[in-house]
Amino acid sequence: MTDTGKEWTAADCNIPGVVAGICLIALPFLGFWWSVRFGNGAFALEVSPFELGMSGFGQEFFSPLMAAVNLAIIISIVFFGALLLVGSVLRCSREYRELSDRLVGMAAKKPLWLVLLFLISIVIGGFGIEYSLRESGIAISLPVIVGDAVGTITASGITVQIPVSLSLNTPFWYAVVFAIIAVYAGIYQKRRYSGSFEENGKAGADESTGSGQM
Repeated sequence: MTDTGKEWTAADCNIPGVVAGICLIALPFLGFWWSVRFGNGAFALEVSPFELGMSGFGQEFFSPLMAAVNLAIIISIVFFGALLLVGSVLRCSREYRELSDRLVGMAAKKPLWLVLLFLISIVIGGFGIEYSLRESGIAISLPVIVGDAVGTITASGITVQIPVSLSLNTPFWYAVVFAIIAVYAGIYQKRRYSGSFEENGKAGADESTGSGQM
């Protein structure tokens, strides 16, 4: 008698989960998600959940606090990517399927929440930037998330216009695609396996009954 309960079946591997897990591990290193630029390179703010870049007039600014927060988020998303990858591979084994379901369930929706929270954060950040500029004497109405605008500042009877550009960069759209794949991996995880425990048990019972009647 063969113990099929511990066999590894490649057909049961959660392929979307494997792809999403690898992509999530790589995601923190793809670059900035959102950029805000003032003037012709006078000042630039570039952000993602994993890094913050600020530069103005040829000088870069660094925040140790934000760097620590970004590092924590990097570790978290890489961790969940690894959980998704491992859980998706463990789905091949009937012995580890319960653990597989738990790991994939823990990780599958995290990228989607990351993207949504980032969008909410940059919307709030955009309003914060607009308010700060107005307090500094620059009259401007910024677009929401993406777009171009022109701010004006008047001093000593002289009016100066400052172009402002907001944009979502390519890594953000990668993150959206990866989040969709990860969510689909969670759905795929619930699909029927190629040979369930119930079918194997029924087949074994029928075989035993047939042998007893002979």
